[in-house]
Amino acid sequence: MAMEYEQKFNFALAELLRQRGLEAEPEVKQPRGRRIDVLVTVRGSRVAIEGEIGDRKKALAEAESRLKQGLADAAIAVSYPDIIYPDRDLREVEAAPVGGEWRHTDIRGLASLVRTVATEVGDIGETAQKLRDALEVAADRLTDEMCADAVRVSNIPVPEPSKDTARKRKHRRLRVALLVASAALFHANLDRLKLSRPKNDARTGAPYPQEADWPPDRLRKCVDGDNCVDGLVYAWGTILALDYNPVFKSAVDVLSALPPGPEADGFARACAKAGLEAAGSLAGRRHDLLGKVFHWILETAANTGAYYTSDAAATLLAGLAIRETDATPFHKFTALDPACGTGTLLMATAQRLGQLYPEAQSETGGRHLIENVLKGYDIEAAAIQMAAVALGLLNPAVAFERMEIHQPVYGTDRFGTGQAGSLELYGKRAAVSLYSPVSQQVDTGRERVLKAVRHDLVIMNPPYTRDHLRHGHLPPSQKKAVKAREKELFGGRHASREGGSGMFMLLADRLCDEENGTLASVVPTSIFSGAKSAQAVWSQLLDGFHLETVVTSHDPRRIHFSENTKINESLVVLRRFNEDSRNLDTRFINLSHNPANSSDALMVANDIRSGDREGVSWPRKRIEAGDWTPVKFLNPYLIGTVAKWFIEGTLGLRPLGEVAEVGPDGRGTREYYKRGPLVEADEYGRLGLWYNNQEIPTNHGDPPKQTLRVRPDCSLLQKLNTDKKAYAELSDKYWAQRGRLLLPIRLSTTSIRIFAVHLEEQVLGCYWVPVRFVNMDNPQVWEKAMCVYLNSTVGILATLWHDKPRKIVYRDMPLGNMRRIPVPQFDDRQVLALADHYDRVADRPLLRLRDQEDDLVRASLDETLCLAMDWDQEEVRKVRFALAVEPSVTGQPAQK
Repeated sequence: MAMEYEQKFNFALAELLRQRGLEAEPEVKQPRGRRIDVLVTVRGSRVAIEGEIGDRKKALAEAESRLKQGLADAAIAVSYPDIIYPDRDLREVEAAPVGGEWRHTDIRGLASLVRTVATEVGDIGETAQKLRDALEVAADRLTDEMCADAVRVSNIPVPEPSKDTARKRKHRRLRVALLVASAALFHANLDRLKLSRPKNDARTGAPYPQEADWPPDRLRKCVDGDNCVDGLVYAWGTILALDYNPVFKSAVDVLSALPPGPEADGFARACAKAGLEAAGSLAGRRHDLLGKVFHWILETAANTGAYYTSDAAATLLAGLAIRETDATPFHKFTALDPACGTGTLLMATAQRLGQLYPEAQSETGGRHLIENVLKGYDIEAAAIQMAAVALGLLNPAVAFERMEIHQPVYGTDRFGTGQAGSLELYGKRAAVSLYSPVSQQVDTGRERVLKAVRHDLVIMNPPYTRDHLRHGHLPPSQKKAVKAREKELFGGRHASREGGSGMFMLLADRLCDEENGTLASVVPTSIFSGAKSAQAVWSQLLDGFHLETVVTSHDPRRIHFSENTKINESLVVLRRFNEDSRNLDTRFINLSHNPANSSDALMVANDIRSGDREGVSWPRKRIEAGDWTPVKFLNPYLIGTVAKWFIEGTLGLRPLGEVAEVGPDGRGTREYYKRGPLVEADEYGRLGLWYNNQEIPTNHGDPPKQTLRVRPDCSLLQKLNTDKKAYAELSDKYWAQRGRLLLPIRLSTTSIRIFAVHLEEQVLGCYWVPVRFVNMDNPQVWEKAMCVYLNSTVGILATLWHDKPRKIVYRDMPLGNMRRIPVPQFDDRQVLALADHYDRVADRPLLRLRDQEDDLVRASLDETLCLAMDWDQEEVRKVRFALAVEPSVTGQPAQK
């Protein structure tokens, strides 16, 4: 009877999937008497669905066996509900891709999962690494002279001769090889189609001669031919008669510029083989493979902030941004990425729209999707070429000349005026100037006027890098012109100080539909620091948007959503508000495990949309005030405790800057003094605390700082300057700000033990900040008491609440944030009790935060503090243990 019901489920499931536009067949017989419950074919990928009634383990085992038997390219296990109405109750099931997690989902979600796992057939990372290895081999066949010839006819930038290095020359050779290999990859995919003879030659516009060869030779024939260069040039020239200019024109120019000989032939053959092998992997046809490799070899990422969005992150962001309830008809929907790079987010958008709109799966709908729905801008010519290739691989029949993929002018234009690329869309230059900012369309190269058209969706991973590095790849004159233009566009305001991301967020505001627009972006988590410049950006955005969702990774293995960066990143989704959504809370989702692939990301997106993923709701008024507490901690209990203790103020604390003088931040110490051994004190006998080493001795032999009381670790030797008198006055003024209580400015949370130290003598810090109680009768007693508080669990939580989240286990503490740390205003009894406890434990080592269950010294600090302040000891103990298992403290993923 169970088998009979299971078969009914299989037939019902296949029918429901067919209604979602999938080619699904139930009970498909296989060799040796084997059978696949439901077989779904998606663009050549075979996805087996193995279902069992209420038996997860058996369903997963069956799905895994289909892969081992080679009967499918991908497999999904389904646990049917234990009921007997498959035509009605199959709307909700449990499903898990092989190697993934189980999730409750509906038929729409299951259909999306099928399409996603079909695109992931083959390991994208392994395929990308193989392609890169093959490109290394090909690039080694290029001499510097051959590479110079190739660069001359392509759009690969060349640095100034004085800055050219062997590393940069290698990168140029790799980029030349990638350019040729990408054309080969596309050629291999065209070989799967039946190409119709063109009526008119796209190269000339004239009728295509009847006597001309058609169809073009297949890539395999070119690779196996005697002269690979000539074979590829002839075949790609023939393909150019159809269109495909961005794919093949530069590749043909490069191969034609190489001097004939075995070196050129070996290079071309190696590139063509690399593209042919990548095309043989379904991963190479379904992911932004070329973009992944391109960003690996992009040597200007630090200057342009060009970071590759992972496929999983792109799937997650698109899945959150585009809802099933969005009412815009498919034929009217438009999506823009103003910093599209190689098109990863545009591809994810296309896949998400394909899941929601069945018409997007047809050839006609697919062409409309790529030609009319998706639009992208980028300043990197090679990147937009890769974006065009990647989107073209989704539907090789697309007309490239109709693609809305553009390269806006960046640097200086033909008039010598600074141009800021896509950011020009923020300005109104056309109204005040004789000319308008322009861009070049990826296929034709024709200049088009940039227009700030509003779209249903703006989705992006905008460039982010430190301000002193930005534009560093440009010649000095262009760099100066671009910076001046950015200040002109944004009025010299806050946005220009946010490493580029702030400017793009305001640009996205201008490009979003004013009624129903959605803004979805990858952002550096440091944008939630509460800094004035960042908060000013948010204030402007919140005037028109409801910040719906913030997703932050607390997975130490992957704290980012871009693959070639190391900073902490978050995903944000904002929607234009109406009267109903104007004052809604923001939902913060903190991921303990950052999805590693698109199928996992799809399930996470489904969970978040359905409300099944645990999150924290945060009032809009707190965000407007610059309070971003929920991104700081994974555990909701810690977030709630911060809200109670510090925001609602149940402990009655006040900012440190209201109680004491805080500063300087240490830069002056490094500027005016050099470090010397303690035995080499100068005539002034000035001492310092230089290093914040808490685990091992420094290279100079200074012991680790693990107790509340420490000793100076260096003498400060005054540097000399041309104007000795003025320099001496400045250094003396700086020395006057020394202190005995010091706080660290950098917090390595996996190793930190001490959050404040006290010394018997006054010193300046290099990576420490002095705190001075100048209006107290007995400042040393206050310093000791405050040292106890800042090293207690309450003080640690207060400090971590105000750090700047740049890396999950390595935090910065800017001076302004330090002044906002909540601290008590002690009375005489409290300060004496805490100072007395300091004297008893000052020389006893404390343990790392991860070891708090065994730290008797920290426990004693908490107990003394709670008794003195009349605080709840049990509540503080719970917080201490909760902090000890935070991923940012352990450096390990949270246990599931």
